Amino acid sequence: MMLPQGQRFVYLRVGAVVIGLAALKVMSRFGTTLHAALAATVLAAGCTRSEESGTRILYSFWGSVEQMKVERAVVAAFEAAHPQIKVDLLPVGARYTEKLQAMMVGRVAPDVIMVEMTTYHDWAARGVLADLTEDAAALEAELTLMPIPRRAFGPAGRFYALPINASGLAMYCNLDALARAGIEFPANGLTWAELEQLAPRLSRRAGHADAPTDFALLLPPPIMIFWAWGVELFDDLVRPTRVTVNTPAAVDAVDFIRRLYARGVAVPPDVTSDQGTHQLFRDGKVAFFFQGRWVTPEFVGRTKFAWDVAPVPGGPARRVSLHGGTGLAVYQHTRHRAAAREFVRFYAGRNGLRLAVQGGRYTPVYRELALGEEFLAMRPPRSIRRFAETMEAGASQTYLYAPGATEVGQLVNERMQQALAQPERPADQIVAGLAADLNRWLARQTRRGRQ
Repeated sequence: MMLPQGQRFVYLRVGAVVIGLAALKVMSRFGTTLHAALAATVLAAGCTRSEESGTRILYSFWGSVEQMKVERAVVAAFEAAHPQIKVDLLPVGARYTEKLQAMMVGRVAPDVIMVEMTTYHDWAARGVLADLTEDAAALEAELTLMPIPRRAFGPAGRFYALPINASGLAMYCNLDALARAGIEFPANGLTWAELEQLAPRLSRRAGHADAPTDFALLLPPPIMIFWAWGVELFDDLVRPTRVTVNTPAAVDAVDFIRRLYARGVAVPPDVTSDQGTHQLFRDGKVAFFFQGRWVTPEFVGRTKFAWDVAPVPGGPARRVSLHGGTGLAVYQHTRHRAAAREFVRFYAGRNGLRLAVQGGRYTPVYRELALGEEFLAMRPPRSIRRFAETMEAGASQTYLYAPGATEVGQLVNERMQQALAQPERPADQIVAGLAADLNRWLARQTRRGRQ
């Protein structure tokens, strides 16, 4: 019997929850082994597809309630243009990656999968994502892909997902706090040295009672400061063969990060544990906050101050941001490959992206859209162009464009946590420890044939 669209959605959402619980339970007790009950659950979630006329595909994604509205709008537009294909939505909440991995092991993954860049390369290497290089080329016959999305999703020339978002972090600025402190809005960015110099005027916790905010800034991921000092983790971010982090510049970067915390101008980790991250900026407790466009909806209509964005600070070597990345992939074992590819091309193309960016979280990945009048006229922020600029060559990068990127990021962050927890430990020992961690990681990856 055909279920109405609303009932199908509810049914699939319940199925997603059951899938997640079953997957996590099975994975925690038996590693990656799945039993028939999990497969049956996933198949049940999509059973309506085989009972209705036409082709039905299942699309999994993550996101907020507001993001749900965006996904529905894109699907509605696609179905209107392709009435022979229907798309069922499968929203997955927390632990998205673990749930999707369990479904892949059971060969019951959705036809179309939203993928996050840090796991994209792992899944592509495992062969669970279909090759979409021809689809990427078809889109580029009309549009020009920005350099960073290309590097993120096609570093070796093959695409296993079509990028829909891949911009970098910008520096969110509390304009009212800057004005009260007599600081001009840094429209073209600061250097880290300049930021360190002016930070006390924005930090009550640093002993300045008349400062307009508790702290000057919530620091970005430490890897961004490493890059600003000219430090790279590996000799090659696509095919790493050698660890390169153990340098005097890396020691200087660690010392700089420690100094900001010691002076009381940067939010300490225990405060973010209690009060959140973007919430500190939203509530006027920090003057500078580093994040991508995807956090913008958290501030619209929720702050008591004016705000805008600027480029991230530059360091002794360069100015570079950390970028994220979201793409749409087709499951390798789908029974509806043609329909799935049709949907992915629509979403990742001009018409789909024009709808997707309306949600306030995405930055279009094609030059004609990212630097076009329609996107640049969106508000807030006034300086929305800064997000698009992070997709230019050299403007941003990530830990690694290869399998294991998530683990590499964890190793960096763990060593920096040690640097803060053990301020008496010399910075060169912290850096040497990180180099040893990365060398062990690289050796494991090499043994597994993943590098």
